[in-house]
Amino acid sequence: MAVEALQVKYTVQRLAEIADAKLLGSGEAEICKVVPFESATPDSITFASDEKLLDKITGCKAGAIIVGKKVETSIPLLVVDNVEKALIAVLKEFVPNLAPVEPGIHKNAIVEQNASVASTASVGPSAYIRSGAKIGENSVIGAGVKIGENSIIGKNCRIEDNVVIYHNCKIGNNCVIAANCAIGAMGFGYYFIDGSHQLIPHTGGVIIEDCVEIGANSCVDRAKFGNTLIGAGTKIDNLVHVAHNVTIGKCCLLVGQVGIAGSTKLGNGVVLAGQAGVKDHMTIGDGVQVGAQAGVMNDVPAGLQVLGSPATDIKEKVKQFVVERKLPEMYKQLKQLAKRIEAIEASKNNS
Repeated sequence: MAVEALQVKYTVQRLAEIADAKLLGSGEAEICKVVPFESATPDSITFASDEKLLDKITGCKAGAIIVGKKVETSIPLLVVDNVEKALIAVLKEFVPNLAPVEPGIHKNAIVEQNASVASTASVGPSAYIRSGAKIGENSVIGAGVKIGENSIIGKNCRIEDNVVIYHNCKIGNNCVIAANCAIGAMGFGYYFIDGSHQLIPHTGGVIIEDCVEIGANSCVDRAKFGNTLIGAGTKIDNLVHVAHNVTIGKCCLLVGQVGIAGSTKLGNGVVLAGQAGVKDHMTIGDGVQVGAQAGVMNDVPAGLQVLGSPATDIKEKVKQFVVERKLPEMYKQLKQLAKRIEAIEASKNNS
């Protein structure tokens, strides 16, 4: 029998308490969902974090709105210092209440001899845990997951469906690895010998420290020797590739479709925006921000913001963008100037 999900409802007053907000207006209405500003309805709560949305607030149909300052409207307002922080607090209350995962090993899973699974861990159907692997307390191993020999999964981890973790990899505590990731695959290293590309053996592993989250379909390659390392607190989006022997510092953010080539080192707090690419053997300092689709071809000192390909200091790149926008008009002026010079030269030749 299917289990019907119960619809969660909160009064506006209760949501104001959850968001640590000052409530302006009535708190009696019931709210059952969080929605974008443009699609808000009387039974929903939304947010307005920028001036453009605040200007449109009179046309909004929401039952309540999270805002950063008071504005004139008849809609109940939850006024907060930090709209995003308040929104996160509210969203947590509306996370779907899925069926709890029960500890134990599913009857269709395979756990080889000499593998160790904590009694509080859960191993889903068709999972395969190879010899020497260890699964820590309260960790959840999803359906179809494959964990290679001697790999270690820490406590309170969630390894979602169809993830493959190869041999000799170590995952810390409180990590999330989303569906279809590959951790510890062979690095892309070849040498051209006797007329063909021959694979260089990769004998190292992968270490993922505590509280790392890796999005769906991302890949972290094993090291040629030593370890590919992802520092504690780093968050990686979907479809990201981390090559062999890369070292990523703590609390970095890697957005979708980022690619990092082998042996590159990222400091702490580095942000790589969508589709950014980093050449092999680069060093990127602490706190660097790399813009979307940028190509990092040289080392980047700590604290810089870079854009473009090759990636350049943002201040210099903005100047280049300004000039580039003027190029069509400059080209037109150059053609006109060339014609004038030709006319002057022709008149000299005829005199």
